[in-house]
Amino acid sequence: MARPLDSTDANTATDDVAEQATARIDRAAARAFAAAVSALIISTLVVSQSSAAINPDGTVAGNSFASGTVSLVDDDQGRSLVNLEDMAPGRPIEECISVAYEGTILPVGLTLDAQTVGDLGPYLDVEIESGAGGGFGDCEGFTPTERIFDGTLARLDDAGVIALGSIYNSGEAIVYRFRFELRDESEAVGRQSSLDFVWEATP
Repeated sequence: MARPLDSTDANTATDDVAEQATARIDRAAARAFAAAVSALIISTLVVSQSSAAINPDGTVAGNSFASGTVSLVDDDQGRSLVNLEDMAPGRPIEECISVAYEGTILPVGLTLDAQTVGDLGPYLDVEIESGAGGGFGDCEGFTPTERIFDGTLARLDDAGVIALGSIYNSGEAIVYRFRFELRDESEAVGRQSSLDFVWEATP
């Protein structure tokens, strides 16, 4: 004959059900926070103008004209700024890079364009700051002077070309700090994106 279920048994059964439900939620959450894959690549556009000389006829000799140069370089030496696999929420990453102007035409306007491919964009937060100190692969000593962007990778892609101001001195270098963090959302699981940053100087 079956024993009647008393209140203690009922409470124990309820606790067991609650624990099982919690375990299922924890496992589901763990799966939801599983790694999404992201690869981020830095590239720099260098613009140069050809030189020319003009020697006009006439009584005043020795006149000549030569075009100046527009040149940007960075300190990545052809390496990727970020190449991340198995990103997870709560594990942000910061990277820095130094971009220097070495042209002779002054002043020039500096712009930044982010070009993305992939489906991780809505779930990856990106913050970009400019400043001084640090360099490629090392943000130690970086001091920010301006926040350039704060939003998702998708918004950064939609923003198009971002004006960064003017450069007035040849040899001037600006350090940029990038912060990437995966959002704590189940939709981010298994997605990936690649990203090229392109700087350009325009007279």
